[in-house]
Amino acid sequence: MIKRYALLFVFLIVCWVGSVAQKTTDRVHTLSFLAGYSNILEGTSGLTRQIHSYERELSEGVSWDVGYYFHPIKIMGIGLLYSGFSSKGSHEEGSDHVHTHYIAPQVGLYCYENRYFFIRLSIGAGSMIYRNDSKVFGKSRLVRGSSAACNAGVNATLKLTRHWNLEANVQYIHAHIKEVTSLYHGKEITVEFNDDPLSVSRLNLSAGISYSF
Repeated sequence: MIKRYALLFVFLIVCWVGSVAQKTTDRVHTLSFLAGYSNILEGTSGLTRQIHSYERELSEGVSWDVGYYFHPIKIMGIGLLYSGFSSKGSHEEGSDHVHTHYIAPQVGLYCYENRYFFIRLSIGAGSMIYRNDSKVFGKSRLVRGSSAACNAGVNATLKLTRHWNLEANVQYIHAHIKEVTSLYHGKEITVEFNDDPLSVSRLNLSAGISYSF
């Protein structure tokens, strides 16, 4: 009797998954490239000039995202995200080129989808790498650090053709770095931010294209 109920339960689960898995399209893989504006909301530090206006200037920059999603069932997908950021600034005593690199697996919830359009909510957790290629009085200085990070975002995709899509994305990436290494004049030192970690959390507003197959 227990065996019969167990088989019935398995059968119902299989039927439910099969009904959910019915898609409006047979193209379950998507590769995307997006670019746009990004802002480190809390302001960035660790620069060659500790002035608020300069820090705010370096907080705004260009972002670019490369993503892959596997969408096997109607309501859910999994994927991988790489997100980059770059910002440059200079002053009479030196210059800074801040860039960050974030990579993380993703889980997406397709909260709305029809034949031509869908909206996806995404979350992920991974690693953030920070780098500042700077100069102080003409001498090169390299600052590097990394930390765990996470992201959440909303994506809207318009299906242009059978394979090509137009995408718009709003995404927040959260990361705080507690330790960096600085290489200057051939000497490397470690700087710890115990009470006030270096914030590299940023908001991305981007758009681009994707290819589904």
